[in-house]
Amino acid sequence: MHRYFESRLQRTLAWYALVPVLIMVFLGSLLMLDSWRYAVIRVNHEARELAADVLSNVSQEFLHRSEVEAEFLGTVPALSLWESDKALRAEAFARLYSDTSYRGVEFYLLDTKGRIILGSKDKLPTNLFPVERDWGIWSRLADQPGLPKHEFLLQPGGQDLVCGQAVCINGQVAGYLIYILPASYLQQLVGDGRSGIILSDKLDNARLVKAADEVVDHRKVLGDFAKKQNGLVSTNKGIYYVSQQDIDFGGESYRLQSISRVSDLLMRYAIGAGAILLAVLFMVPLILRSIAQETKMTSQAIDHLTVIAELRELESQFNPHFLFNTLENIKFMVRLDPGAATEMIMALSTLLRYSITSSGQQVELQEDIKYLESYIKIQQYRFGSRLEFDAHIEQAARSAAIPKLLFQPLLENAIKYGEDECGKLKISFQVGISDGQLHVLVKDAGRGIEDEKLAQLRKLLESSENDTGHWGLFNVQRRLQLIYGTDYGLTISCPHDGGTEIRLSLPLAKKERKDA
Repeated sequence: MHRYFESRLQRTLAWYALVPVLIMVFLGSLLMLDSWRYAVIRVNHEARELAADVLSNVSQEFLHRSEVEAEFLGTVPALSLWESDKALRAEAFARLYSDTSYRGVEFYLLDTKGRIILGSKDKLPTNLFPVERDWGIWSRLADQPGLPKHEFLLQPGGQDLVCGQAVCINGQVAGYLIYILPASYLQQLVGDGRSGIILSDKLDNARLVKAADEVVDHRKVLGDFAKKQNGLVSTNKGIYYVSQQDIDFGGESYRLQSISRVSDLLMRYAIGAGAILLAVLFMVPLILRSIAQETKMTSQAIDHLTVIAELRELESQFNPHFLFNTLENIKFMVRLDPGAATEMIMALSTLLRYSITSSGQQVELQEDIKYLESYIKIQQYRFGSRLEFDAHIEQAARSAAIPKLLFQPLLENAIKYGEDECGKLKISFQVGISDGQLHVLVKDAGRGIEDEKLAQLRKLLESSENDTGHWGLFNVQRRLQLIYGTDYGLTISCPHDGGTEIRLSLPLAKKERKDA
């Protein structure tokens, strides 16, 4: 039976010990998955969606602006008036500068021969020369004069965006209005660099690149990246997560890709998974060894639990014993002195509240003294001037830890046997510290206990069982020995000069505080 119990215990402990390990592995996997979803997928998609929104808006804005301003500039009889007439020139500059200068956007108004009439700079970029109707953006503007057009302009640092529209006077193309959005401005708009951004056309030509130069070769998006819709792409330069979408940019369809380098992150995941695996491999043998040790100590644990159960039983016997005595006293006082009975009930309420709400097996001595004061108050209402109680407690002893509800049975015994020849009760309660121990003396000046009764009490205190029905002093003795061992406990004696003395000793200790 014992072996069966140990086997069952080992299986149970193994199950409950290994479950946290499995939970740790499961939670670690969930954390890595959640980290991947947030740190990679979510950030990547948010960067792509933000770039798509910004680029669509900025292209639409300047195409619309080209259309509006081209119509305005075509309201004069001759395009040259915007250069020669100072008032018209100032009005045109005010309109064109209003939303371009602070963003670094350049604007130019040219005639059909390429002469600059108005401009944020004196010269056009060299890539726009010559201004002729048979090539580049100029041919597109001239062929469809009523529609705004855009085109990317190749530059050493990237590709600028050119937006413009032909300026028509009396139905004829008189010139061109263009805006040049620098590549640096466009790159600034499309994100904070946590994810790379590539805007490419249908032929995989990279028109806008930010923080993704390693996946572009000679302004072409590398094949694996161009083909990938959503997912991981591995190259000799690392591992990347790619997502893409098609966007309308200036009336044309482009592909926008968000690219996140995840090589380092995957390496950290691998290290984390390896650490978890090593922890599991290290913890499992420790757990199994601990289970074996725990099983070996089962008998000791059962004995310890038995002791605790007996302590709880002793405490539960102690409280009703005191309650019944007090209620008996109150019953008599209700008839003799109702006011005193009320005070006794209040004191009893204090005692019961202490008994119920004071948590823990041990309390500070000064806390138990408050309980005794309420108890003595009840007894003084009962005995009146016949009861004299003197307490002397060393200050250093007040913070000592003692078993809860320890002293009341000692005082109860003193009251029971402490009457002198005149019916008076004189009780002394002393607590001091000596040789690292707490010493308590309860002494009365009564007639003492009969020899036969005293012998019975001493025999009861030496026993571990009680079948006499007298629980007060026995409970105190039993609790002390269960908590501190048989070297501690109480002794009872009747000196030759009269009275009864009860002494007890216990180790000096401080109560552990929860906020320590």
